[in-house]
Amino acid sequence: MSSVAGTTSHASANRRRERGFTLVEVLVAAIIAGLVLSGAYGWLWNVAAFAARTDDTAQAATIASAVSRAIAGDVRAAVSVGEPPVGRDPSRSLALAHDHVAVARDAVLVTWDSARRVVWRNASGTYLADHVIRFVVSYDLADGRRLAGAEMSPRDWEGVRVVRVELAVAVGTAVVARSLEIAVGPV
Repeated sequence: MSSVAGTTSHASANRRRERGFTLVEVLVAAIIAGLVLSGAYGWLWNVAAFAARTDDTAQAATIASAVSRAIAGDVRAAVSVGEPPVGRDPSRSLALAHDHVAVARDAVLVTWDSARRVVWRNASGTYLADHVIRFVVSYDLADGRRLAGAEMSPRDWEGVRVVRVELAVAVGTAVVARSLEIAVGPV
C-alpha cells in the first residue's frame, strides 16, 4: 500500500507543477516586485531631479557669462558714458557712445526690463539675455566717488571712468550672480 500512496503523491505533485503557480505565490512575487520597483523609482526620481538642477545651474551660468561678456565688450568699446534717455532708469540702464575708426558714432543703450526679466541692447533691439532677476548699475567717477545710477547728476556723467554692474540670472531653482567692474574705453 505504501507504494501506491507514494505513486499517488508523486502524481499529484506532477499535476500541481503542470497547473502553474498558486495565487499566494503570485501575490508574494507581485509584492516583492513592487518593493523593488518602488525603490528603483525613488532612486530614478532623485537622479532625474539632480540632472534637472545641474542643467538649470549650467544654463544660468551660461546666460550670466554671455551677458557679462557682451556688456564688458560694449563698455570697453565706449568713448563715453552718458545719461540714459528719458524714461530709462540710470540704475538699470547703460548709455554708451562708441566711436570707431571709419564708422559713424554709435549710441548703445543696454537696459533691463525687470517685468520680462530681459536685458536688451539698444532698448528692445537686440535681446542679450533672459531670466535676469537683478541688474544694478553704478559708476566710479574720476574724482573717486562711487555713485548709483539714480544718484548721478547731469555733470557727473562726463566723469565716469568705471562701470559696475551686478546681475543675477535665475533658471529653475538655480541662481547665478556676476559682478562686473569695467573701465570705460580701451585700456
